[in-house]
Amino acid sequence: MAVNLKYGYIFKTTAQAFDSGKKIIVHKGGTGSGKTFDLMIFIIFYVALRHPNWVITVVSESKPHLDIGAIRIMKNLLLQTEVFSSDEFNVSTSRYTFKNGTILEFFSADRIDKALGARRNLLYGNEINSLKFEVFDELARRSEYVLADFNPTQQFWLEKFIEYYGETGDNGEIELITSNYKNNPFLPDVERSRIERRATIDSNFRRIHVDCEYGSYEGLVFEQFNIIEDMPNIEGLYGLDWGYTNDPTSIIRVGISGSGLYLDELLYRTGLTNSDISGLLPSLGIQKNYSQLIADSAEPKSIEDLYRAGYNIKPAVKGPDSVRNGIDCMKGFTIHVTKRSVNLIKELRNYSWVMDKEGNPTNKPIDAYNHAIDAARYAAMKLVIPVVEDFIL
Repeated sequence: MAVNLKYGYIFKTTAQAFDSGKKIIVHKGGTGSGKTFDLMIFIIFYVALRHPNWVITVVSESKPHLDIGAIRIMKNLLLQTEVFSSDEFNVSTSRYTFKNGTILEFFSADRIDKALGARRNLLYGNEINSLKFEVFDELARRSEYVLADFNPTQQFWLEKFIEYYGETGDNGEIELITSNYKNNPFLPDVERSRIERRATIDSNFRRIHVDCEYGSYEGLVFEQFNIIEDMPNIEGLYGLDWGYTNDPTSIIRVGISGSGLYLDELLYRTGLTNSDISGLLPSLGIQKNYSQLIADSAEPKSIEDLYRAGYNIKPAVKGPDSVRNGIDCMKGFTIHVTKRSVNLIKELRNYSWVMDKEGNPTNKPIDAYNHAIDAARYAAMKLVIPVVEDFIL
């Protein structure tokens, strides 16, 4: 079939490696390089539609991560090319069966046991640095071809995987491809400028996302947190960080039980007006006149709009070093994050301290990857210091 799609560097290099006989193709790339999008184009149009009766497995950390990533991209691509059929997509099993008999299935790490014993023609590991080596190794050994991608935020098990499976280079079976935002011609100018600005002031970010070299845990604000199945049944508050055009409006449910701080992402979306937010709150479980919202005080008009709509909303009181105080408060607990909190998890894995000229972390966090974290911080501080008027958030 004739398909007219825009694709970038990742697609082209993957197709070249595949055609040259490479069995394992690994993409090591920074943010904005377009890895997932191009690889889904490759999987659907270069493999699935051209190879009847193949089995293709896409695996990632969680089902929510797949839903907002690979599955969403698949649907959009198939709808755009008028290939998608709801009859061919089984929502409950996350499996798409093409008319030529090829199956494209999606598995999250928490239910991957159902796929471990099966064999497949092609395996795609999306952000493999968030997967356990034992899981990916088990899947890869039963796959004819393997695709993988990751951001080099810190060193993980890749070198061991390469040692087990072959050699890189012209004569090896493994192709290792690096890319950054400069390789993506379709990256919006706003995102491009933000990456470039960040890279000038944060050496760890530049190392990871521009130079495509392994970063260090040393610069991360939140070095450890646990991913849990669901939010426990505990009382809590809701933190709200405003956004609109480029930054997302974020709402995080926050609860404390013993030494644990529990976080659950409820909303992370751009383009929402105050009226939109007010209309969404009931569906998020936030009740008028009861559920307490602690919102960024930078937008008093927005706070007043929700207050007049009947919501129990209060501003987070800010002051000198308020961000650092909030971070210290959160780090005083063992942090637990629900697996559906995909954007919050991404922020926690990327939120870092500004580095000085010698590459050492300062006491100032970067002003990025912090929308959901800020929302969590407002609510966490209110829970720890209930009399908000007596403390500077």
